[in-house]
Amino acid sequence: MSKEGQAADMFKCPVCNGNVRTGPDDVVITCTYCGNTTTIEGKAIGDHLMEMAKDAQERVDGFRKFLDKNKGMNKSLVQGAQVVENNLIFVPVWTAKVKADSWYKGYRTVQVPVQKTRTVKDSQGNSRTENYTDYEPGYEPVQSEIHTDTDERLLARKGSRFYGLDEYLQTIDLKDTVPYSFEKVKDMQPTMLNAEIGAEEFEKTVHGRVADKHRSQAKSGLTELFDCRTTTNVRGTTYLQAPFSLVRYKFQGELYKCALDGSTGKVVLGEIPVTKSQRMMWGIMGFFGIFLAGVGGEFAYLGTTLTDGTAVMIGGAIAAIVGVALTFLGLRVLLMTQREKKG
Repeated sequence: MSKEGQAADMFKCPVCNGNVRTGPDDVVITCTYCGNTTTIEGKAIGDHLMEMAKDAQERVDGFRKFLDKNKGMNKSLVQGAQVVENNLIFVPVWTAKVKADSWYKGYRTVQVPVQKTRTVKDSQGNSRTENYTDYEPGYEPVQSEIHTDTDERLLARKGSRFYGLDEYLQTIDLKDTVPYSFEKVKDMQPTMLNAEIGAEEFEKTVHGRVADKHRSQAKSGLTELFDCRTTTNVRGTTYLQAPFSLVRYKFQGELYKCALDGSTGKVVLGEIPVTKSQRMMWGIMGFFGIFLAGVGGEFAYLGTTLTDGTAVMIGGAIAAIVGVALTFLGLRVLLMTQREKKG
């Protein structure tokens, strides 16, 4: 999906000759007719994987299980929720293994023992000199190395963001991928997002990201970091198309949304309605909390004035704390129209 306000271009698929609508920043194109994926220049992209997707009904089933798990006192939520949108979107992700080696220098502050002398007097008032050990701040030079070999991934989009997409990207497991085949998913009529970041830009980006991680790790144990040099070896760069699903649903006239892992059909992040009756109930509890906090505070103060008022003081303090907590929770929910839950 191209950025708002920018005109779309057309790309001629080199396989089926179909006209594919593209955004101005797209560099890797997936044909919406035959599924062929190439660079904007028509070159092959190398290793190409995908995750298989659940069909629309399986995604709805996973969505309703999420509602049932988080419905709370709202017993009508599962049956009352009306799905109005159930989109399957294959998002482009670059992945690679990155071996990184860093060498760094710096110093850290340490406590250095210093021998000193002082004059003391004994019980008879006689003076004498004694030695003792004191500690003063000192500096210790540090020269060390960091070596890592990690799996790195990057969403190959610059402008497009969807609700719950960041949470979804963290769930991707490369062990669940298969060689890309549009034929396996085309009947689901997915939206195939093009990449706005190419392989070369991805490799430069992950180099900088891993180098920043090493620098941050090195700096964490030092007072000052003088130098940190990192070399990286990016290998196994792979283009992955991962199924993300966005469900929008209506409940009591209001719209809510849930983000799903399209490969499992499970919700990764979703909105749960807070109904008027729930807000009213929590509002009453909040006002009761104000009353309880006030009464508890009075009893806690009264306990301090009594000769044997420890129990009264403690009981009053506990009531005041409970009252404050109820007030906070009650008024917080009173102002909410929805809450957000992870799957």
